[in-house]
Amino acid sequence: MPPILFALFSNISFATASYFYTDFSRKISSEWMNFYKAFVAAICFFLTCTLFGLFGNATSTSVLLLLGSGIFGLMIGDIFLLKAFVHLGSGRTLMVFGFQPLILGVSSFFLFGQVFTWWKLVAILFLMACLFAFSLESFRSKGHWDFAGLVFALTGVLLDAIGILMTRKAFELSPELSPFYANFLRAIVTVIGFVIMSRIPMFRLSLVEPLLKLTTKKRLIITAASFLGTFMSLSFYLQAVKTGHLASVSAVAGTSPLFATLIETMLGRKKLTPYLIFGTIFFVCGFLILTLG
Repeated sequence: MPPILFALFSNISFATASYFYTDFSRKISSEWMNFYKAFVAAICFFLTCTLFGLFGNATSTSVLLLLGSGIFGLMIGDIFLLKAFVHLGSGRTLMVFGFQPLILGVSSFFLFGQVFTWWKLVAILFLMACLFAFSLESFRSKGHWDFAGLVFALTGVLLDAIGILMTRKAFELSPELSPFYANFLRAIVTVIGFVIMSRIPMFRLSLVEPLLKLTTKKRLIITAASFLGTFMSLSFYLQAVKTGHLASVSAVAGTSPLFATLIETMLGRKKLTPYLIFGTIFFVCGFLILTLG
């Protein structure tokens, strides 16, 4: 399967779960939500690696890079991402991620020798236009930008980019490395990081009590969302990162606002607007250029 399709499936999974991530981040905290989704993912990746014998095939340098990727991208980066969700909503937050393909395109050119062709740039510009359409809709409805939310989102973009580059380098050093094992390392170091945080009084982070206070229905919902938006999404995404062009993969993965908005529209929580129509057109054009070019 082409890496672009893996990135697309990852994006759809994450966009579906992002609605619940935002809701529970507001009700509890972005730190707890980030811990719980990493906890669910770590269990799923461990079981998958155990059942299919996917542990190993990684050099010590690759393991260290993946642990660092988990800390920077999956732990700290996602804290800022979910905080931005609370301030801006997922659509405007992920609009900022539209600039990540340019960061990764330049970085991967110098680090991995990946060619940044003109048609990839055209496709990325179409996908960024898709994000801008949703951002403009949100801005016109609220009438202002949330500066703190933008800072959170930009910080999340930079940390996530660092995590992606470290992950790609780990795959370069260990070609036989399974994305499931790589994700397990990233998820488990994230869980350990939050456990350490919970033991430091200044963070005031409780890991078990918030879950116990939820109803059985809400526990099932947030567990399912964590499985879909972290385990499934990361499985698809790291497969794309392992074999694909980083800027192109990131461009597709950065179009979550499109799918999040379409999901809200189908649920009747968002009206069909010209911004949605133009955003969809921009996405289809960009995606076709990436897949057929």
